[in-house]
Amino acid sequence: MSPIFSPVHGIHTAAGRYLQRVAYEDAPARSESPTSATRHVWEIAFGLAARRRFEPDSPLAEIRRTVSATLQLHSAVVLPPLTVEMLIRAALGEDVPVDEIDDSVRTGAHLLLFARLVDELALTDGELEGLVVEAEELAVDRIAETGG
Repeated sequence: MSPIFSPVHGIHTAAGRYLQRVAYEDAPARSESPTSATRHVWEIAFGLAARRRFEPDSPLAEIRRTVSATLQLHSAVVLPPLTVEMLIRAALGEDVPVDEIDDSVRTGAHLLLFARLVDELALTDGELEGLVVEAEELAVDRIAETGG
């Protein structure tokens, strides 16, 4: 295949690069609100990590342990534990009421738990990059399907 037409490998978006830094616990504090496209990539990456870490029928106690450990480790971040648990359960396909969760809470939970889940999964650098690239690609696919 010609190098001109070879697929480009690696993380392509600022949202993806930020996620990678979150996983490495090297992300700077954000001074501005993320765009909806950025939040979309983060939400997809969170869902991918949650589905790798938990089975759809995982006991609530197992999910609660991950959430509790994460919130204890990051005690300066105030997130409602039940809300965070519901976001994981929604990512696993359970029908739980998450539509009314505030974007700032949702974003904080997605980023904080993404880092924790990646850590629990003990992903290699390449696996982490692959997960983020997959989230970027899925975000583009969904935007193309919905028209925006």
